[in-house]
Order: sequence, then structure tokens, then C-alpha cells
Amino acid sequence: MKHTLQYKLLITIFSLTVIVPITYAQNVSVQQFWQLQQQQPHVIIDVRTPNEFSQGHLTSAINVPYQDIAAIVTTYKDKEQPILLYCKSGRRAEIAATSLQELGYTAVYNGRNYQDLKATQPHPIP
Repeated sequence: MKHTLQYKLLITIFSLTVIVPITYAQNVSVQQFWQLQQQQPHVIIDVRTPNEFSQGHLTSAINVPYQDIAAIVTTYKDKEQPILLYCKSGRRAEIAATSLQELGYTAVYNGRNYQDLKATQPHPIP
């Protein structure tokens, strides 16, 4: 009986480690996102669709849909340069961040939610 319980516990733990996805994205708060944005040089990438981007985006953000994120390797060769990502909820940005980290980028941050970031975006000083 004791061995059966240990066996079931071992199977449960193994199953959870297989089911739980591994995430490489470093999620940051809106405050951390804007603090990172103050560091130079940086890149802000909106990973939503071009249609979503055209309806509004953060100042200085470029649009690279998450499924096309690997294309930035030709433009942004410095893999230590901070890259700030966001989308509607954070899920697509997380996928893009994982892809970038698999390509060797080391300073990738997921700001997640566009609406929260837009609402707290600092205004440029004239």
C-alpha cells in the first residue's frame, strides 16, 4: 500500500512537470517597463497584428507580429540590447520573448498589456 501511494505521488509530480509550460519571458510591471524604457538603447516592439497596431500603439513602438519576431535578427544584431515587448494581454509577447531568447537575446522583457502601458506612458518633456 505504501509503495502504491509513493508510485502515484511520483507519477503525479512527473505529470505536472511535463504539463506545466516552461516560460522564458521576464514579465515586468508597467513601472518596470517604463524604467527599462528610460535606458538607452532600447527597442519597444508591439507584437499584435498590424490592424491592432494601426488602432493605437505606444510612442516609438515598432510593429512585428509575434509569429514574425525572428525577423528582427537582421535589424537588431546586438543580442544584449533591451527589447521591450507588449501585446493585448501578454500571451503573444511571452511567445515572442521565448522565441527571442531561444535566438540568443538576453535582455527581453514582457510588458504584457497594451492598455495598462498606454495609460501609464510618461509624457515626453518638451
